[in-house]
Amino acid sequence: MATTTMNEMKVHIMKRATEDAEFRAKLVADPRPVISAELGVSIPERFTIQVHEDDATSAHVVLPLSDRLTEEELAEIAAGVDVNWDTVNIS
Repeated sequence: MATTTMNEMKVHIMKRATEDAEFRAKLVADPRPVISAELGVSIPERFTIQVHEDDATSAHVVLPLSDRLTEEELAEIAAGVDVNWDTVNIS
């Protein structure tokens, strides 16, 4: 079982979307099943995925995850639920 970081997965998806227009269109339309199939991973329903495209009149800036935990995340950790999305195990 290999461990892949979230950043490595994002790089893979962006590269594929740059090279394959059909993949890109499907990714924009419905990212969850496209990413799940491409990476061979199961994505929990509570994990939100948004795909945005820059164009001539807009640009998107993605900030890295904050080191601060929300009250909800703290409660999940206290309950023993894994909330670390930095790495995902895939086979």
